[in-house]
Amino acid sequence: MKLARIIGAGLMLLLGACDGSSVTHGDAYEAAVRQAEEARAGGHVDTAIPLYDRALQANPQGIEAKLGLGQALLTIGAADEAAAQFRDVLARHSDDGQARRGLAAALIGMGQPTLAEKQIDLALQANANDFHALNLLGVVLDMQGRHAEAQANYHRGLELAPDDPGLRSNYGLSLAITGQPQAAIGLLAPVASGRRSTPRIRQNLAFAYAMAGDLSNALQLCRHDMNETFAQRQLAYYAQLRSLPPELRSAEFRRNPMFVPQNAGRTAASAVP
Repeated sequence: MKLARIIGAGLMLLLGACDGSSVTHGDAYEAAVRQAEEARAGGHVDTAIPLYDRALQANPQGIEAKLGLGQALLTIGAADEAAAQFRDVLARHSDDGQARRGLAAALIGMGQPTLAEKQIDLALQANANDFHALNLLGVVLDMQGRHAEAQANYHRGLELAPDDPGLRSNYGLSLAITGQPQAAIGLLAPVASGRRSTPRIRQNLAFAYAMAGDLSNALQLCRHDMNETFAQRQLAYYAQLRSLPPELRSAEFRRNPMFVPQNAGRTAASAVP
């Protein structure tokens, strides 16, 4: 069955210019990074990116700026450029866990879950209790249709960080895909109604409600992030997914680029760090 691919679960987050003439070379770097971090934390990625660039002009080897810029680039979907920042950090600091996870996330965004899994394995070898890495591992396993393994890693991550919204969101989606919507709703509903809610979390919950046959609540959540036309189309798509057996639902999920990034013709060799 060929299913309509509407909006999947939408997968993520003005400062004054720094007067470089009034600070020293080191101060210019620190001020730009501080402003960039504040902008990114406030959701102003378009402001943060040029500030990180300014910091790197002051200090081309600045780790904080490279890591922050990499995360900002991930937010706007520039996975290739983000990967370059994380690789540059790892070339000089191979034990940097944030850079290692960032590179894994970039590879996920490039549709290369197998290569991402290798990076995550290195991160977990360095710190077996890295719940961010466990979350990423769950994602790459889901991308490969290995849902039981993915769920085991999400569960382990939640034992370490019970309130982490990323773990709850991804675990809930995985459970809904595999025919466990009530468990998914239990994970997703508390965070979807809280201050840390995002469109992705709400749409994962909408999907879980649809899988449970609760189309009313599913439609209400779709309307939260979409106009009526798209909300109705999204609900119809979820209903089509519900009609499939779990293995076919998983396959459709993995084919849909709105849910899972696809490898756009890149070779494995070109992605090796």
